[in-house]
Amino acid sequence: MTSLPFELQIPLTGLGLALVLWFGLDLLARRFASGSLRRNLLLVSRQSVSFSLALAAVGWWIGSLLDPEIIDLPRDGIGIRAFFTVVGVSWTLLRWKAEIGRYPDRYGERLMPGMQAKDRTFLLDVVGKLLLSLSILILALQVMRLLGISAAVLITAGGFGAAAVGFGAQSIVSNSLSGLSLYVNRPFVVGDFIDLPSEGLAGTVESISWFYTRLRSVDRQPLFVPNAIFSAKSVINSSEIDNRRIWIEFGINYADRDRIPALTVDLESWLLADVDVDSERTLAVNFIGFGDSSLNLRLVCHSKEGASLAEAWALQQKVLLEIGAAVDRCGASMPFPTRTLLQG
Repeated sequence: MTSLPFELQIPLTGLGLALVLWFGLDLLARRFASGSLRRNLLLVSRQSVSFSLALAAVGWWIGSLLDPEIIDLPRDGIGIRAFFTVVGVSWTLLRWKAEIGRYPDRYGERLMPGMQAKDRTFLLDVVGKLLLSLSILILALQVMRLLGISAAVLITAGGFGAAAVGFGAQSIVSNSLSGLSLYVNRPFVVGDFIDLPSEGLAGTVESISWFYTRLRSVDRQPLFVPNAIFSAKSVINSSEIDNRRIWIEFGINYADRDRIPALTVDLESWLLADVDVDSERTLAVNFIGFGDSSLNLRLVCHSKEGASLAEAWALQQKVLLEIGAAVDRCGASMPFPTRTLLQG
């Protein structure tokens, strides 16, 4: 039986190994639960790993056929195989990042069930950025090796880079360092509602990149804020409020002054019994003064710890309705503006 020439053995062997690797990764992935991160990472790796192996074999084959006077490549194909190995690794890392970004909530809940949702989102976001940075770094090092760039050139480039910073790249460096600080210090994470009073900006954090942070305002407008602002300006993170305060001032008629003690006791008893009110925090209903046309009272309470802004609004509505009902139960009434016209 006549064997194939070496030049044909290279691509055919590479293609065969690529197919074996494809089906091997597929079989290995099916050993894990459907929808799990490990299974899906193995499945998305099939294309990048198998194609890179096939391209390495085909590239080696083509390189062996080329005339050395045209392109002088090593006949053993080590350089070509190393190049496509690096491409395969970088490509796989990018596919992993894309897969994690597709279902961050589902993967985070399965991998870290005891962690808060926003902390899971933060960690997966960091993992995605690390995978992207690692992929770029691997490719950059390979390109530098192919171009024969030495460490001395990098040091020289660093000197030019420092000069560039001095002449106009300060904002880029400042934003990137501030972006790194946001990941280390975590004044807010994706999903938090933040407010920058000095800039007149507020919104929900949608993403944190190296140079800017994207917010979504209340009216659904996208806001792109340079990270350097967060290092120089005060930031209010409304999502970190432990108990949201409900502060309501209202009035009753002057004729109902003797009903104030019963009204305050009624409202305080209701607040203590309501499940949405935190009884461990400040809770009070007081008569606070004589107004122009009413006796003024103030109600203060707090929502349960961890309540969202929407839940606090719902509690405020319930308290307002209860104030009106309590005033009616006590036989009092609320004043309303009146105007008397005298005709001469």
